[in-house]
Amino acid sequence: MADKKLSKHVDQLDAALQQVQQSLGPILSQPLSETLPRLSAIERCELEALVVYSIDTLFWIYLKINGVPPKEHPVMNELQRVQRYIAKINKAKGVQEKKDERPMKVDKEAANRFIKNAISSATTENN
Repeated sequence: MADKKLSKHVDQLDAALQQVQQSLGPILSQPLSETLPRLSAIERCELEALVVYSIDTLFWIYLKINGVPPKEHPVMNELQRVQRYIAKINKAKGVQEKKDERPMKVDKEAANRFIKNAISSATTENN
């Protein structure tokens, strides 16, 4: 029973690692020194952040697999630092995080003051 469960987890890990290799393969198939000059500044930032985040995440997984608590390891600080940079990149691109997207609220009191002021000004001008 335990062997089947472990085998299932190993197969899932293997499939996930293959997906990572397929995703990063085209990006890393040529040296970054050749890829970066062809990109815009924002695209370079995105690519560099992607590479660093991927490496840090894989190291985090490595620690987890080997029984080292990754939350207590400096790699966690590095992941958080890269996440902040990714947020800055997205902000520069005009992309907002869902938690930051708030619908606009109407200030009813201010709207009522504007309307009352406009009505009183209009009635004063007509008289």
